[in-house]
Amino acid sequence: MNALLLHTLHQTFFGGVAAAGFAVLFNCKPRNLPFYYGAGALALAIRTIGQQFGFSLAVASFFAALLLAIGDRAIRNLHTPSGSVLPLVGAIAMLPGSLAAKVFVNVFAFLRTGQSPGLPATVLIWEDSTMLIFTLASIGTGLALPSLIPAAKTKGEN
Repeated sequence: MNALLLHTLHQTFFGGVAAAGFAVLFNCKPRNLPFYYGAGALALAIRTIGQQFGFSLAVASFFAALLLAIGDRAIRNLHTPSGSVLPLVGAIAMLPGSLAAKVFVNVFAFLRTGQSPGLPATVLIWEDSTMLIFTLASIGTGLALPSLIPAAKTKGEN
């Protein structure tokens, strides 16, 4: 089997597991756990495929979150700006925890030296921090955009 396909299947499976786990932590309805699993699996599959096509982490995460939110809005046909928790739980699995951990480890190493460790360490901290901030912002933006578009009124509504 192709290594890229195996990597995508791995990310898809464990993205679903992570989303279902977060749904349990958020005290979501147990009968909806398969939907939360599917949302997390779909989100990580889209993000992984996007990264395989050369998109950055932030751009791939944006499109995955956007497609989750659009799909949820289309299925539910909501007429209010508020949506469901489904895309949020699905997007939780995309949060870059390893990148955040790397930022904190680099900051602690920077602070531990006491003296100025130089430009390379500072650049590394800012580079990782910027990527983390933009990735979190892109996920939030992707989730919020569909709720800003008014839903079409059905026949018979005022």
